Amino acid sequence: MHFSPILTFTLGVLIIGVLAAEVRNLVVSTWAYLVHSLFLACTIGAFAILTGHNQLYYWVLATLITKVGFIPLMLRWYIINHQATEVRPLMGFRLSLTVLSLVLIGFFKIVHTYLDFVAPTEIATLEPYRSSLAVALTVFALALYILVTRRDAVKNVIGVCLLENGAHLSLVILAPTLPETVLLGITSSIVVSAGMLIYITARVYDVIGTADTFKLSRLRG
Repeated sequence: MHFSPILTFTLGVLIIGVLAAEVRNLVVSTWAYLVHSLFLACTIGAFAILTGHNQLYYWVLATLITKVGFIPLMLRWYIINHQATEVRPLMGFRLSLTVLSLVLIGFFKIVHTYLDFVAPTEIATLEPYRSSLAVALTVFALALYILVTRRDAVKNVIGVCLLENGAHLSLVILAPTLPETVLLGITSSIVVSAGMLIYITARVYDVIGTADTFKLSRLRG
């Protein structure tokens, strides 16, 4: 693997994302998501410097406003008014961290090796694009792991946000010249989606007293 400042930032996106996934304290998890998004902004900025695509600086600004700003504030609002600790997940911390680490390492190695089949473009053969794209796709696996193994609705919201961040990073690598109008749609959609999910979670918590998605059947009737 070719290491560079860009790849360092990209690996930070993944590692801090794991922290956001595994920490049970929702306050710490929210801060981890904020730092994760900050690393994402740094990665995009580094690609802007490397490629000379000025559009990427708008991506940096949008990331700082939405992912470092609005979404953590919305999560913080929910935590202050409802709960600060994650609903007990399906696996304990040590087992979950072990399983997740094995999944992510295995997924990264497979994707990095066979990236030409996943993204059959010339850019997939170059560094640091190849390794960074493999990391971005591994963030997808991290987000899906959260959605499958977590019972807490707020942690699922964080999983959705991480999934979108992985998509965001992939687009930066594969399509850095997207017009500003497309960028505006991408960044605003996640803010709206996260806001709606957090609001619905808050209302569910008010009704049944928990954010446990396994207990949503109480809402029947």
